[in-house]
Amino acid sequence: MTVLLRRVFLVATPLALAAVLWFHPPGGEPDAVYEGVRHDVGGWLFVHTVFLLFTPLMALAVFLLLRGLQSGAATVSRVSLIVFLVFYTAYEVTVGLGTGILTDYANGLPAAEQAVVADAIQYYNEDNILGDPASVALVAGLLGWMVAMVAAAVALRRAGAGWPLTVLVGLSALFAIHPPPVGPAALVCFALAVVLTERWWARLARSEPAVAAGPPQTAS
Repeated sequence: MTVLLRRVFLVATPLALAAVLWFHPPGGEPDAVYEGVRHDVGGWLFVHTVFLLFTPLMALAVFLLLRGLQSGAATVSRVSLIVFLVFYTAYEVTVGLGTGILTDYANGLPAAEQAVVADAIQYYNEDNILGDPASVALVAGLLGWMVAMVAAAVALRRAGAGWPLTVLVGLSALFAIHPPPVGPAALVCFALAVVLTERWWARLARSEPAVAAGPPQTAS
């Protein structure tokens, strides 16, 4: 990947996802999922489809952000990203796309049958393994991303990054709470962190030509 392509990818990916997440439908009350989603099911399906497609791209962006770092904190960040990918994807498929598909189906049914499917959607969303609000998949996915970003912030700081960059990477952990305004704001923080990181690496390349490929490796 060329330098220009990497930079475009690292900045455009979080900003594009932030723009889409800004239109995330509210979803309604936890005890009335169908009623909360039914009036904007098209928007719900669009946002969660895009979110699902961008999940691995955001993980890749963090891997690229950590390029050249071999510290213990960087390793923790990379491993935590795998946890995020596995569990948050499972949660997103279930609560995001699954709920949208079932809601779209229920919208085309007679009122009496809608009530039956609405109960099924509610039960589906309250599953302890994959649903809301505190399922195994959701908690593991949230922690995976948050630990990954906090560890990334620590790794970058220990490698010599300044506090503004460190804080922005840490704030990116809030992306795990993806509905607006929290999710989009965290993604903007990530994009700003990328800009600062690229400038930092460029300064290192000018001052230390021998390590132009990235920041110096640090021991854990």
